[in-house]
Amino acid sequence: MYRDILVHIDSSPACAERLAVALMVAKAQKAHLTGLFLLPLADVPRFMEVQIPKDVIHRQHQSMAEAGDVARGIFETACADAGVACSWQQTSCIPAELADMAAMYARHHDLTVLGQHDPESGDPCSISDIPDKVILTAGAPVLVIPYAGKFATVGERVLVAWKPYREAVRAVNDAMPFLETALKVQLVCADPNKGARDTIPVPGADIAERLERHGIKATQDNMNAAGISVGDLLLSRAADESSDLIVCGAYGRPRLRELMMGGVTQHLLRHMTVPVLMSH
Repeated sequence: MYRDILVHIDSSPACAERLAVALMVAKAQKAHLTGLFLLPLADVPRFMEVQIPKDVIHRQHQSMAEAGDVARGIFETACADAGVACSWQQTSCIPAELADMAAMYARHHDLTVLGQHDPESGDPCSISDIPDKVILTAGAPVLVIPYAGKFATVGERVLVAWKPYREAVRAVNDAMPFLETALKVQLVCADPNKGARDTIPVPGADIAERLERHGIKATQDNMNAAGISVGDLLLSRAADESSDLIVCGAYGRPRLRELMMGGVTQHLLRHMTVPVLMSH
């Protein structure tokens, strides 16, 4: 069970649905929910400080603090209405440290709920590398919510992107609280014979059998991704199966290589249509 959940709160329109999902999960798991609001302070080079009136910087700080107060009121009211125990964390840092700060808080929670980066959002609290940094360095599962769409359920119909790799094993273990209560779990292995690690015969090593011992009845499909990226295949299959959650190991190869050449993690983070739980 997830007993301690963190949700990143900002002032973007997408935050309302992110909070709604976090509350739904927290209520189902009987978890405590912490709202995290990060205030990006103006990062002014020292040689320019004397040229900017102090009252301008003060007004900027005050404006961000007021936005935090508004967000806190909305968060605490929503938690009270849902009957979810909650707390609030609000801290400031320069923009370059926002992702690191979010990762630091994530390390102290069972699950962190973040929003997919919206490239059209002007919210200074929402930056593109927050999900990346937290997924890579938190050491705990991250549930990323798309910036578009409404999600009435999360975790009832789960699609698991499976390969016998460390990151996929970690994701399955971290997703157990969802898998053990899901109505349907489907394991999808794309190109199961593509790499040497997939073809080593290990008698009795079957992920579906392991899940069954946890009371999880999962079906397993091996799919050929010829002519289509694995990321597109997963999203297409999730749509066909009406999945409301994808579970996926993140960054099976170095992040820089994915950024330059593409990869499943980056594809899902950019094009997700349903919430995705990732672990590294």
